[in-house]
Amino acid sequence: MRVKLKLALVILAAVIVPIVTVNIFSSVHIKNISVELNMQNTDNIISSQAESINYYFEDISSAAKEFVSLEDVRTYVMESNEEGFVISKDIAEYSSVFATLRGMTDLDSSLSKIMIINNSGMIVASSDENDVGKRMTKHSGLFESATNGNGISSFSMSGEKDNNIPSFSYAKAIYSHNNELLGIVYEMYNTAHLQRIINNAQIDKYTTVAVMDSTGGILEYPYKTVKNYTEHDSYGKAAEYIRGLLDTADEREQEETSFSYGKKAQRRTVFNKRISSCGWTVLAISNVQSLENSFNSRKSAIMNLAIILIVLASVGTFVFIHYFSKPMDEIIRILQKKQRGDTAVQFNISSSDEFKQIGRAFNTAFDEIFESEQRYNTIVEITNNIVFEVNFKKNTVTVSKSFNKKFSYRPKDDSVKESFLYNLYVHKDDKDRYLADIDRIFGSANFIQGEYRVKSIYGDFIWIMIKATKFFNREEIPTKIVGVIMDIDKEKKSEMHLIQKASYDALTRLYNRETFLKSLAEEIEMSSIKKTLDAMMFIDLDDFKFFNDEYGHACGDEVLKFTADTLKELCFERGFAGRFGGDEFVVCLTNLTLYGDSGKVAQELIDTLGKGFISESTGIKLTIHCSVGIAFLRESGKTTEEVIAAADEAMYNIKKHGKSAYAYAKSAQSSTDAVLDEVDEIDMLR
Repeated sequence: MRVKLKLALVILAAVIVPIVTVNIFSSVHIKNISVELNMQNTDNIISSQAESINYYFEDISSAAKEFVSLEDVRTYVMESNEEGFVISKDIAEYSSVFATLRGMTDLDSSLSKIMIINNSGMIVASSDENDVGKRMTKHSGLFESATNGNGISSFSMSGEKDNNIPSFSYAKAIYSHNNELLGIVYEMYNTAHLQRIINNAQIDKYTTVAVMDSTGGILEYPYKTVKNYTEHDSYGKAAEYIRGLLDTADEREQEETSFSYGKKAQRRTVFNKRISSCGWTVLAISNVQSLENSFNSRKSAIMNLAIILIVLASVGTFVFIHYFSKPMDEIIRILQKKQRGDTAVQFNISSSDEFKQIGRAFNTAFDEIFESEQRYNTIVEITNNIVFEVNFKKNTVTVSKSFNKKFSYRPKDDSVKESFLYNLYVHKDDKDRYLADIDRIFGSANFIQGEYRVKSIYGDFIWIMIKATKFFNREEIPTKIVGVIMDIDKEKKSEMHLIQKASYDALTRLYNRETFLKSLAEEIEMSSIKKTLDAMMFIDLDDFKFFNDEYGHACGDEVLKFTADTLKELCFERGFAGRFGGDEFVVCLTNLTLYGDSGKVAQELIDTLGKGFISESTGIKLTIHCSVGIAFLRESGKTTEEVIAAADEAMYNIKKHGKSAYAYAKSAQSSTDAVLDEVDEIDMLR
């Protein structure tokens, strides 16, 4: 059978068979399945509504619990139960209680009023101060609900005649620290928030949603009144079922249930979901017959659409086969010749449609590939860089001839493990990193780039850069790795020399001023983030001018070098040091345990310099004295200027009072003294 006929049959089968199958299936099952899915969706939605209302009542309970636990509230209610309590007097003393009540009503628009009622039924506090001093009738029922029930009342109508709205209340018991009942908090809520939750239900137009309280009161759009389910037009017909829900409300498990009633033409289904926190129930009534009629009309529309699609698909298939499949044979013929290595063959399609464009694109692509291969081979041969290729299918590595000009190892086009990739003589400090990078490109990585030191043909180590990229086929399977090895020895060594020259003081080999300031700024930022204890020391050599004037500048340089060497030893694994200028030095101490640790380092520096050294230029022993100012990074400022200024000021205070000592910056002095006293006390106990 010809490909054209096969293609036509496949296309028609792929289009017509699914359409016919779907329509046959839908004609039998679509109505039942759609109604069932709609019912399931309704059940899921009211479950979500019940959960949202449950969260709402949990928030009410949580806020009330937090309020009754306030010490001012407990104390005020306890005193209100005492004989001789006077409301007018105690309102002023406990104004915070009244302010809290008013604040709670301001924050929650659904909270109409909140009151505190003591054990005698007297309203001792309220968000509406006009209620204070009045007695609640039937307050015993509220106390019973607050102590033995969930505290949630049934729906009731509240407000003025023209503004009578559905509402409910919540009561929460107030206990003393001895678990004695002191009174209750009584909150009156309108149903605005409940209405918003109900209205959020995205259900079809044939289904209505309502909330039923524990006594059977129904809250339903348009929310102007509350009716008992027995008086409701829709829910009254399912009265027996709803009565069963109310009678077994405390025993039922939290599960989704439904109940259908009525004849076929007026068939209804009632869904319910219990709200665990308050004993209420979310109800929904769905008009099943209307849903079925709606789905029947949709089914007819789908069948008509299916017939139209089948006709269009059939016509379109034959048009496609007739007009667009002829150039396919020519394309296949040319591609077969290209695969056999005939690079001169060209596509020559006579049609003027996209196939001709495809043929031209193939011709251009093949020409460019041929030129690219020639260009690639030429570049590989003449470039100073070394190009290598790993063939995953053959498990071989090929490398350009320029490899032999650089390295003592002579590569072979051999297996991967025996190739130069695993036999280069890499510097011991770079070898682990090099092998890790090679393993990565053979593993999960698609690209690597690294700089390493390897032994050259002359026996010394030179810097090279290796870049390698992995290539994949259409199935995303790796086929090869192409890489390049570049000699960067001159550039790398020049860069390292410039970095070292730019970062260090020429005489002392410590950080110069700019490098130290940059490092200090980074340390200040890290100290602020990690909350570590870090300090900076500002050091000035006492009477340094004496060495230059008495023994010459060569001697002065020796003093500066000895000071720098001492700082290097003291700062090893403790921080970093720098020459700030002239005879001024700076040190940053990091990750200190105690404030006093910085003072110990300063004293160690003073003692070491005080022991002196033998000068080569004079032949005599010279002793050095210095003054040290200490500032803690997070306490002395947020910038390098502020921290250095603090340490500098502390150092000059030493200069004014005898020299050859250390002092802390003012901002850290009190903390340091306290910690040092604590350390001394611990040492004495030991």
